[in-house]
This record gives sequence, C-alpha cells and structure tokens, in this order.
Amino acid sequence: MLFRNRVEYTKRMFIEIYRFELKKILLVLRILTGLGTTAALVLLIRNVVSGFVRPGDCLNLFLSAALLLMSLGLPNFMARSQMKKCKKGGLLGERVLRFTDRVLTMTYEKEGRSVDIPLDSLVGINEFENYFRLKIGGKSTFLAKNGFELGDAASFLAWAKEKIEENLKAMEEAEEEDEDGTYLEGEEVPALEEQPEDESDEIEEAQEEMKENSDPDSDM
Repeated sequence: MLFRNRVEYTKRMFIEIYRFELKKILLVLRILTGLGTTAALVLLIRNVVSGFVRPGDCLNLFLSAALLLMSLGLPNFMARSQMKKCKKGGLLGERVLRFTDRVLTMTYEKEGRSVDIPLDSLVGINEFENYFRLKIGGKSTFLAKNGFELGDAASFLAWAKEKIEENLKAMEEAEEEDEDGTYLEGEEVPALEEQPEDESDEIEEAQEEMKENSDPDSDM
C-alpha cells in the first residue's frame, strides 16, 4: 500500500469546493448585483429628496438586494444540495481510501462495505485549500489533505500527477491502435460521485431552492 487517507464528506467541504470553482462567476455576480443595488439606492434617495417616490423604486432596490444576497449565499446552497445528493446515494459518512499502484480500495468502515476501483482510469486531480479531488472515469472522489495516515499530501500529489500522465499516455496509444477509432467504456463505479456536466445547472437548482426557502408560505 502506498497511501491511506481518511475523509468525511461535510457541508463545509463542499462550500470550500464551490467557492473555489465558482470564484470568477461569483465575483461577476457580486459586482453586477452590487452595482445594481447601489444604483437602485441612489435613485430611491434622489426621488425621496425630490418628493416623488414611485412604487417601482422600492421594488428595484428590494430585487437588487435579494440578488446580491443570493450570490453571497450560492456556495452554501449548492453545498447543501450536494449533501442531499450524497445522502440519497449513500455516500456520506467517514471513508478510508487505500492506494496501491493499480487499485484504490474505498472502505466505509461503519457500514462494513468496500469497493475496489482500478486506477488505470485516473485522469485528473484538482487541489483545493484542504482537499484533493480525483477524477476517475468521469466520476470523482475527495481526499482530505490532513487525513493521510500513510504518506502525505505533497507526495500523494506528485504520485497522482505521474499516474495521470502515465494513464493519459496509455489512452492515447490505445486510441491510435484502434482502427475504427472506438473504445469500450469501463463499468461505472458506484462509490464515486457523478461529475456535473454543467455548473450552471447546479446554480439554477440552488437558486430555485433559495426562492422556495424564501417563500413565506413554505414550511420552515
């Protein structure tokens, strides 16, 4: 065994991930909504001073402020949505990841179940402040940087990058040898999380959830 890592999926972890991945989008949203809120506030003050306040002035300020709050809370709502998906898929709880050169064994100790995942489909790694995300065959799993019980974060990152380069090279060679240009898909691994095809879909889901939560007729 080369590495052993213990990690637990938490809302805090997903907030960190989404804040990093949506950094540019959130910056643009906050700038636009901030400008909109400021403009609406200035217009309202001007109309109050002139003695002519229209109902739409207050509505514009309210909507601009609401959009600003939504942009600030977006990572939190997306993290909560992801936690619900993980709970539904039985992916929450502490897990131990054991790495050999060819296989990742993922064990859910409380449930007493484990799964072996071939590492020949490891094609990517993302580094966050406190976590790594491995991309394996179109799906992903996370490791905690401070969760290594064998090895450490720096040596794991170096090993993973070397493994990924080796796998990508092998895939390129296999495609060149394939006369008809097709290749077989590997079996799906149920222990890994689906990669979202489009982050905008998750943003829309989070915004819808925020609207529902803000509805005064909805359950608390």
